[in-house]
Amino acid sequence: MPRILRGTLLAILVLATPSALAASPKPAHPGCFLLMNLETGEVRRNDVKKCAKRMPPASSFKVPHALIALETGVVTSVDQVHTWDGTQHRLAMWNQDQTLDTAMRRSAVWVFQGTARKIGRERMEDWLKRFRYGTQDASGDITLFWLGGPLRISPDEQLDFMARLYRGQLPVRPEVLEAVKGTLVHGPDTVASVRDGINQGGPWKDGAVLSAKTGWYPSKDGDVTWLVGHVASANGGRHVFVSAVKSPAGKSPSANPALAAAIDSLEASGLL
Repeated sequence: MPRILRGTLLAILVLATPSALAASPKPAHPGCFLLMNLETGEVRRNDVKKCAKRMPPASSFKVPHALIALETGVVTSVDQVHTWDGTQHRLAMWNQDQTLDTAMRRSAVWVFQGTARKIGRERMEDWLKRFRYGTQDASGDITLFWLGGPLRISPDEQLDFMARLYRGQLPVRPEVLEAVKGTLVHGPDTVASVRDGINQGGPWKDGAVLSAKTGWYPSKDGDVTWLVGHVASANGGRHVFVSAVKSPAGKSPSANPALAAAIDSLEASGLL
């Protein structure tokens, strides 16, 4: 066989080996993905229409909810114990005493339904207005207004809220702000940092630290899922992000699409 032909065949075989093949590109984000550089204010947005659409915040509302609970004194600290009343919930990790910290990480709805009753509609709506949070509407059932009730928020509005949170521009005490931000940080030793097979604690590129809160609202018209948060690293700077997906009507997805798509997008952006 001629030397040139042998060399050509060898090159083709080398390029065709699995170790040499380029990784298949991951699919585009199926909903809205927003990323803001907190230093420059630059925003990357993948879909203007989807990012402007208001949807139920579901458990992503636990972020402002926790701020309100601490600022009003309904909850005294993130370590205050909330006693489980024995009601069996669908998730085993909800069926035990919780603190605000564990309730955030485990997304234990019953804890926040209890604090919502204590805060009351009038105070809740007052704080929603101060935060400029979506429709600012807590009418109806005080334990459900963020879970398919009247409260709606767009991904664009969520990004603005998260930016003000991490810039220290919300009208709450600094110690309250830092306490709630602390409940969002994911690390190897944090409670329930692994969701849907994704370890949000890392380790990530360049020692990046991910802070995030999931949200999931099941609906016959299509489930709404969220991941909102912050990424900080020595080389990447500080960014806030919002991932929101409205799934097609029908069967609920088996895993949170907004979570998986957010991690893919943050990795593609070189932040994780």
